[in-house]
Amino acid sequence: MRVFGRQSRTVGLAFACATYLVAFSARADEPVSAREPRHLEETGENTTVIDAFDKNDPFDANLLLTFRQQWKAANIRRETSLSQGALSSGGFVSQNENVAAYSQRTTTLEIGADVGIFRDLALSLRLPIILADSRELGDLDGSSKNPQRLQDTTGDQLFSVPFKSPTRSGLDWFGVALNYAIMNQVRDPALPTWVVGFESRFAIGPRLHACNDNAPIRCPDPANPNGPSRDPGISRGMTALALHTVFARRFGYIEPYLGFRTQVELPQSNSDFGATSDVRGTLLSRPPVIGTFTVGTEIFPYENREAFQRLGLDFKVRGTYHSPGRDYSELFDALGSSQARSLRSPNPGAYRAATDGSFGSVADPNVAPVYFSGITDQQAFGSFGGAMAVTWQAGEYVKFTGGLGLTYSQSHLVTAADACNPDLGKGDAGAAGPCRAGVTGIPNPNHRPVIDLPGRRFSVDDTTIVDLWLSGVVMF
Repeated sequence: MRVFGRQSRTVGLAFACATYLVAFSARADEPVSAREPRHLEETGENTTVIDAFDKNDPFDANLLLTFRQQWKAANIRRETSLSQGALSSGGFVSQNENVAAYSQRTTTLEIGADVGIFRDLALSLRLPIILADSRELGDLDGSSKNPQRLQDTTGDQLFSVPFKSPTRSGLDWFGVALNYAIMNQVRDPALPTWVVGFESRFAIGPRLHACNDNAPIRCPDPANPNGPSRDPGISRGMTALALHTVFARRFGYIEPYLGFRTQVELPQSNSDFGATSDVRGTLLSRPPVIGTFTVGTEIFPYENREAFQRLGLDFKVRGTYHSPGRDYSELFDALGSSQARSLRSPNPGAYRAATDGSFGSVADPNVAPVYFSGITDQQAFGSFGGAMAVTWQAGEYVKFTGGLGLTYSQSHLVTAADACNPDLGKGDAGAAGPCRAGVTGIPNPNHRPVIDLPGRRFSVDDTTIVDLWLSGVVMF
């Protein structure tokens, strides 16, 4: 019996020690506060969603300040139509000729806030302030010595190289987003982290107008090119809707992740874009739909729970698809401020049957004409790039991030509006205008033969974008 008693006490002591060690280990895995980095478990920057109503942490909020610098460079070229009577086709399109070297530099200061609403649910606010946006067209391998490349069929000059846009500044949009972590690895280590979000951006600044900084009338009104100059503006005049999701799983010191984002922009009516987006016959009425796929990994070489410190390295690659659409291209200012009659003359807003018995089709005087503002139809294209960033959480309430990104875009046409809309006007010969009723449909009012016909179109090639950003976050 005494032996049995000693065995019972030994087993009881061992069970008590094991229970204590398990309890101590469980307590050691819990952070002192919800914001403290958890060694080898806390999610990375791409999947962090602040929250509220957590135990011992009823409310979280972050204030952000980010400085961004972007440099964009591209080569502008134009198709050349040559009359070659010896060729069976009667016409020949040569290799694109050099037009200009495009450069753009944008400096932005972004103010933001994240507010926890509930567990793993946060509201985000963003307000980018564009401090300076400068754009120029320079010489490309002697292109400035060949002004005939930029003439229309009447000899008018579309624009000249070098060309400079005014330096713009101000507010473009204000963004509101909701982010929700459907699954959270910190709460349940057996699950990965899955974040979904919805963002809406609202244009708030003065609308963009095409401008030539060296012209007597810098920003002409398309309807009154000889009238007073307009404000250059800064805002694209869009309401943007975006969905994004990120899926990540942390394994020790690394956290690989996958992400996808898609964005749709809707033009507001109080802009040059919105003024022509709903005209009958228009083939493309909205900017490109943009979809981005991201693959990356975050690495955490250093974490100190007790000091609330962590060093994170983020490496990612991404691919983006830009669908066909109308947009402010690299030639927006140069073409939109042109004084060439081929661009300044308005297109008929619609056609109707002639009333003189000729069975012809004439411009409808009851429909407002369509003026050219510099916004053009663009081809679909892809862009590819990568980025790296370093995040240092210096303490419980402060962290800093610095990053560098590089993007390359495929060559694509930026003046490519089709002449006719085949989906409209079938059975209505009077509306066909220069198009063929029932075959090619009705005229596209955004088509300009001088820049949109094959042999006269402009393309943007060899586009590279370099991004640099520095940000600081204060966490409450």
